[in-house]
Amino acid sequence: MTPEQIDRVLAESARRSPPQEVDAAVVERAKASLASSLEPVRPLRSSRVFLTILFIISAAVAVLGAVVFGVRGLPVLSAIQRAVIFPMLIAAAAVAGIASVREMRPAAGRRIGSLALALSILVPLAAFAFLFRSYDPGNFVPDGVKCLTAGLACAIPAAIIAALVLRRGFVLDWPAAGIAAGTLAGLAGIGMLELHCPILKAPHIMVWHVAVVWISGLGGWLAGWMVQTAKRRSG
Repeated sequence: MTPEQIDRVLAESARRSPPQEVDAAVVERAKASLASSLEPVRPLRSSRVFLTILFIISAAVAVLGAVVFGVRGLPVLSAIQRAVIFPMLIAAAAVAGIASVREMRPAAGRRIGSLALALSILVPLAAFAFLFRSYDPGNFVPDGVKCLTAGLACAIPAAIIAALVLRRGFVLDWPAAGIAAGTLAGLAGIGMLELHCPILKAPHIMVWHVAVVWISGLGGWLAGWMVQTAKRRSG
């Protein structure tokens, strides 16, 4: 059957179909039902506003955490180490912030939460391997557990606040949003550790400091998965 024949069949079917009359009372009831369910909503703020808010949250948690635990790491860092570490963390936080904001709006762009997590792990690892040349393990586990605990203690409140910000949008994929927000929170934790921790040994920084980021990212994914599952069951 050719396309022209298909068009003729469809046109003939439409011509022969009897007109459907709709009860006017049914139409009015439908209009009344729709009107009663409509409520005014506030437009969602721009992505730049939310990105700025998330960045300020991350930076504030990192600085306040360092003040609480003690700023002992910053004074022992060289000028080159400072010039590499902190711009790197700011750039990573910007990527994680963009990934978080994109999850707040449907069709806001490519989802990059997993990419943000990967970059926030691999780039610091490469930078720390280049900047710190001492591989003396020292008190590897005891000191490492202390830093990991302190870093996560900062990442958790940052993640909670970031989740509250995400709720201001319309998140469709909470596990993906959790990865993005968890990565951003983990960067707040590692930022605090770079200000606080005076241990400049490569194994300590590459294992325990970076662990804050991937644990936070995976924890965010798990929290998002739990939220998504709960919504599906309740809906």
